[in-house]
Amino acid sequence: MTFLQQTAQRIFDAHGPSLNDVWVILPTRRAVSVFLDELAALSDRPFLAPHALAVDDFITQAAGVQLIDSVSLLFELYDIFKEIDPLVEFEQFIGWASILLADFDRIDQYLVNPHELFSYLTAAKALERWQVELPPNANPITETPGTARYFKLFENLQTAYHALHKRLNEQHLAYRGMAYRLLAQNVESLIRDNLAYERVYFVGFNALSRAEEHIIKLLVDAQKAELIWDADQYYMNDRRQEAGEFLRRYKENGWFFSKQNHEDLAQQSSNLLGSEKNIRVVGVPNASMQTKVAGKIYSEWQASAGQGGATTPRPKTAIVLADETLLVPVLYALDENVTDLNVTMGLSLRSSLMFTLVDTLFEMQRTVHEFRTRDGRDLKIPKFHHRHIVKLLNHPFLKQYERIHGLMWPGEVLPTGEVLPPEPLFQWIAKEIVKNQRVYLTEKEIRELGQDDPLVQVLFTRWPNEEPMKAIRTFYALIDLLRDVYRTSQDAIEIEYLYLFFTLLKQLEATLDRQTETLARNPKSAAPEDHAAVTVRSFRQFLYELIRQTSIPFTSEGKSQLQIMGMLETRALDFERVIILSVNEGVLPQSRKLNSLIPFDIASELMLPTYREQEAVMAYHFYRLLQRASEVVLLYTTSTDAYGSSKGEPSRFIRQLEHELVPQSNGLVRISHPTVRFGREGNTKEADLTQLRVQKTERIREDLITLLTTKGIYPSYLNQFVSCSMRFYFSRIVNISEEEDIEEKMGAAEFGSWLHKVMERLDLEYRLKALPIDEAIIKNLLEEEFAISNKGRVIESGMNLLLYDLAQKLMLDFQRQQNALSGLTVIGTEQTLETFLTVPVQGRAPIRVRIAGKIDRIEQYDGKIRIVDYKTGKVHLSEKTPPDLVEKLLHDGDSEKMRQLWLYRYLALKNISEHGGLPRDRAKKDIFQTDGLPVEAGFYSFRDISGGFRSNPVRFGDDDSPAQYIQDSEELLQQLIQQLLDSEVPFKKTDKLETCQYCDYKGICGR
Repeated sequence: MTFLQQTAQRIFDAHGPSLNDVWVILPTRRAVSVFLDELAALSDRPFLAPHALAVDDFITQAAGVQLIDSVSLLFELYDIFKEIDPLVEFEQFIGWASILLADFDRIDQYLVNPHELFSYLTAAKALERWQVELPPNANPITETPGTARYFKLFENLQTAYHALHKRLNEQHLAYRGMAYRLLAQNVESLIRDNLAYERVYFVGFNALSRAEEHIIKLLVDAQKAELIWDADQYYMNDRRQEAGEFLRRYKENGWFFSKQNHEDLAQQSSNLLGSEKNIRVVGVPNASMQTKVAGKIYSEWQASAGQGGATTPRPKTAIVLADETLLVPVLYALDENVTDLNVTMGLSLRSSLMFTLVDTLFEMQRTVHEFRTRDGRDLKIPKFHHRHIVKLLNHPFLKQYERIHGLMWPGEVLPTGEVLPPEPLFQWIAKEIVKNQRVYLTEKEIRELGQDDPLVQVLFTRWPNEEPMKAIRTFYALIDLLRDVYRTSQDAIEIEYLYLFFTLLKQLEATLDRQTETLARNPKSAAPEDHAAVTVRSFRQFLYELIRQTSIPFTSEGKSQLQIMGMLETRALDFERVIILSVNEGVLPQSRKLNSLIPFDIASELMLPTYREQEAVMAYHFYRLLQRASEVVLLYTTSTDAYGSSKGEPSRFIRQLEHELVPQSNGLVRISHPTVRFGREGNTKEADLTQLRVQKTERIREDLITLLTTKGIYPSYLNQFVSCSMRFYFSRIVNISEEEDIEEKMGAAEFGSWLHKVMERLDLEYRLKALPIDEAIIKNLLEEEFAISNKGRVIESGMNLLLYDLAQKLMLDFQRQQNALSGLTVIGTEQTLETFLTVPVQGRAPIRVRIAGKIDRIEQYDGKIRIVDYKTGKVHLSEKTPPDLVEKLLHDGDSEKMRQLWLYRYLALKNISEHGGLPRDRAKKDIFQTDGLPVEAGFYSFRDISGGFRSNPVRFGDDDSPAQYIQDSEELLQQLIQQLLDSEVPFKKTDKLETCQYCDYKGICGR
């Protein structure tokens, strides 16, 4: 039998069929619902039920007060602090007000003498202010206005506490802890001497507050109340086990024995050690995978229960969320045929799509582009940041709005005359921002892009910081414009979220209006800054605090086979099968954080609960949940970033089960650690995902041959293949590429591309025409090319400014060196050289492979033809030909630059042999006659300008004639291409981890 079944039987037996004068107080409303169901099952005839209430409902009802809502409570406290200290700012107040109210709640629940506490706290802060720990000769730390206000806050706490009580009492209102204190102070008249309370049962409690202890003890002494405990001998008999800390204390105080009936009130079972339990502990990489595993396990349990026949009752199951943010993923992870379930927890408003939209809007409003001009002025320009704009445009609500209203960008006409197809407007705007690298945009610019659509106008309007009402009006307009989106989606949960959010806005608007009216009636009593007490920033803090406290309550029958709940909702409930998620240290139990204005030592001295008591409470809930369960699954995450505090570490509760519970159970409790495998059963033919190898099937080989014979193979392709064949596969065969994004700071690639463009224009417009180049020309071209390739990037400050100045210095130094080289002639720039090579292929006819390379510059100097590649990064080239040259070219991933220059020289020599010189255009009509001049390939390094031209050391032997070089090169190329097409050699990831450091695909490979 479950605990509540036993309790229902006991109370029914004691009071017969008429229970209307009996009060049963339980920890939660869900426990109340289950208890009444169990009680009703004891009789086949109708009878009057007892007054069954959750403890919070009982306290407020008996105390005769109404709980105040959180918005009104915060403003009541703010008004009080304004009376005490007219200089208090709302923005600062809202930062610590919720913590202070939580402290007031604890103070009242534990009946702490407020004078004693606040005197103690004020004295502690006075000592802190005294700076007693400073050395004798040290100068005292000067007190700033900020520190003075900090200490003044603690001096005013007692006054604020009593003033808040007085205000609320006058309105017959109370916060939760205040209601507990009121009832504890008046329990004699309100309950003990009240004939309406004939018999009171307190069922299934563990850690009572001091107010609860006082109320219960007085009623027990008056023989008007009884406590019914749920305890297990395992943690009651072991004084080291924290789960029984409170219950052992109550037992020692005689609370486990009824003086009236002379019987033990504790249902002390031996379920933890005396009943069979199968406990599975499962570690998974991340939080979302936990939900998938939970859904799969529940499906398996359902299937096994279904095999027992229709008459066999199905075991009740609980999925318990230590991290309650996993509720929605859990619901999605359940099979569609799971309909018999009950959710006993609220769905946080923070989980809604509306909240993500509102949050992005607030973030976007904070964006102010700030930079220092070259003349030293600091400028602030209110512009929207591209990340927030794109995030908004990709929001599901906006995409739905875009679809419903048919917002399209008309097809663009290209210079070739081709007309591009129209595309959705918001998607086009996002692409346009990235395409043109527009880091910051003004209201006017984004509205023009959005064709002045009403939603775009609402979203991209600035809110002055001193006008929070403008933000509220924006949200109203937003809700109005999104009405069709909600109507179309028919998402009941999101509609409920919208209603809650709208209610919060109305509540806030009314409260702000009241504040404005108060200031208008008493303008002399308020400081000038009071008229803007609530700023957009403080309004956001306030709104988010309310959203944190707001959730959608689920209502359904408690008889469902599956219950989804948080840890606190499990109190007094029992299940045969239990799945607990997020059993990580720092989550279960929670990390040791003291979110309070009351220091730990003072809280301990006055016996206020600290993290020690919280951990003992959570331990009791954990073990009590396991007491009557036969099948238990404990899921935890193994990733180090899953939670800020857990670092992927399993909870110590798991260690306690392994090392304490299991050894004492005589084999009844079994614990296992199964491994989770994701994916379909069986291996795929093309890819082994565990080893990340891809076999070269016929289809892949055909794709490779098509690539080789059409587009061809470039030095960069070969470098990719040799350094990591898996990267070549992702890039050239599967064509996976990173999504284009805006980089606010120039990366190495953008920096190099910019300088290459400038060099190309200098060669095309000046050196090829034998025109002089001066400093003004270089600076002008740098500026023009930056505007083209980096438009939208800010260069007035930060890293971009440093890189711009560096580029200017490098380019000026390089061109000075170039100007000093007499006889230097530029033949071509950004020229693609190509040739074709016939390669034998096993099992089929030979193929004609295109070999190509794009050359930065071809020049003639000192009686030689030089094939030049510009490098803005580091260049490591040996001065001599390495002894293992062939091995390096075929297999060494670190020899990329040597391989590149080898192919450039080969392409140059091959073109000279085929055309009598080097072609200057793609049509090969303009040929530069080389007249037998020797050909070299090398680098100009902008990092080592003084080093000049650095030649490639590749030589295949003593005979370095062009014909021999071409022959040796083609033999090597054939080997490389045959290696590329070899079906016996799969694509696989490299063993050199340093190669993966900047690879776009390291996430796929798990590097």
